[in-house]
Amino acid sequence: RHRSITEIHRTDSSTSARITTDHHHRSRQMNSFQSILFRLPAASASRHHGAKSALSCSKSHLSIQRVSELVANTVRQSSSSSSSVEPQPKKATDLASLHVPVMREEVLKLWLPDQHSTGDSNDADNSKPIHLIDGTVGLGGHTLAAVNSKFAINNNIRVLGIDRDESTLAKAIRRIKLEEEVDDDESSSSRVAFHHGSFSEISPRLLTSSQYSFPPKVNGILIDLGMNSTQIDNAERGFTFRKQGPLDMRFDTTSTMSSQSFKAIKARDVINEWPASEMATIFKNFADEPYAIEIAASILQWRKSLSHNAGIRSTLELRYVIEEAVEECVRADASKEKKPKKEGKKNTFDQFRQIWKWPHRKPLARKKKEKLLGQYEERKLRHASHVMRCFQALRIEVNNELQHIQSFFERGIPEHCLEVGGRLVMIAFHPGEDNLVRDAMDCMVATGEFKLVTPEVEGLRPTFEEVKINGRSRTARLRAVERI
Repeated sequence: RHRSITEIHRTDSSTSARITTDHHHRSRQMNSFQSILFRLPAASASRHHGAKSALSCSKSHLSIQRVSELVANTVRQSSSSSSSVEPQPKKATDLASLHVPVMREEVLKLWLPDQHSTGDSNDADNSKPIHLIDGTVGLGGHTLAAVNSKFAINNNIRVLGIDRDESTLAKAIRRIKLEEEVDDDESSSSRVAFHHGSFSEISPRLLTSSQYSFPPKVNGILIDLGMNSTQIDNAERGFTFRKQGPLDMRFDTTSTMSSQSFKAIKARDVINEWPASEMATIFKNFADEPYAIEIAASILQWRKSLSHNAGIRSTLELRYVIEEAVEECVRADASKEKKPKKEGKKNTFDQFRQIWKWPHRKPLARKKKEKLLGQYEERKLRHASHVMRCFQALRIEVNNELQHIQSFFERGIPEHCLEVGGRLVMIAFHPGEDNLVRDAMDCMVATGEFKLVTPEVEGLRPTFEEVKINGRSRTARLRAVERI
């Protein structure tokens, strides 16, 4: 009996200690929640004055859970109110962050006149305007670098920016106008004119037209054959295989009629109408794709087996077809080499096939299809290099990129539009483009009217530091010739 009474006293004392400890713990939590509320912005704290007054009697009326809810709601409303307005670019630097010009310093050194001269620049006739052409102006990165360079301080520079992409050209014009706001001496718009078209259309007639009033021969021509970041990142343009979008891939979305020299098509026309042999040819010639024949055959088989007649309609659908074809090729190669099959997690790649094909079954429900499509979009690419090469080949074919380069040289634009001492600077990103440029420049040098100012075989490559900052510049190759 005495033992049981002692145990009861021990139990009571331990319970009391637990209650006291819990009370102190709750008090510390209350103080921390109260301090959080007091540290909120003034606007949010005033809106939730009732929450702070409720804290004064929280011991008797509010639980810790309720206080937590009040704090969470306050923080959520405060953050939503501050992020409800989307920031708009107000400076040229905001648009500049969208695209980084490739090999900027190398381009300025070769494109601008007298940048390579060893004489005193003060002896030159600075009153004579310097006329330049940016044949692929994009977002105006190289153009703005030229008009804002140290050379432009003592020289009157005028640039004609040309681009096939009308939407990109509009962004370049906007960027130039924003640059006006910080230019005190002379407005940038008076030094830069714009033309919607191709660099293969450059001619003395275009330059001397009343719209531009350029001389028939200019001091430098720059052609950057790469794409800008806004084109790649916009899923609606169809260039990217990482997001759902239509199979378009046109630079000039306003052109719907084929000309005598160039045809107007979309990527979906190539994928859904061309025979497998022609698709394999562009995959092989324009992208050096090792599985070109197998991928083209899979595309043909896929579009024939579709239950609808619309063909392959989206970038993600084409990406899946390519990935599936390469996967079968890789498995076939592995079986020939008799490599042991690795045991691992169950392959979930095949489940995404039902997004587009449902043999002997009803189509997926809309919510189920959207869920799977989102999962596939975020999924890491299985064979990224093969998908990238096929999309690149389609883009080159749709936009007649190699034909525009050939037309530029065949029409003799450098001979007709460059004055003595003027330079042609070209940046290529694909071996097919670079081979065309190199061969054409070799022919120009052979005439005795031009000389190479870059290494004959390798050209100029971006520095290691630039590639680290801008990974898209890693395949760039710059070549330049000067008229003598």
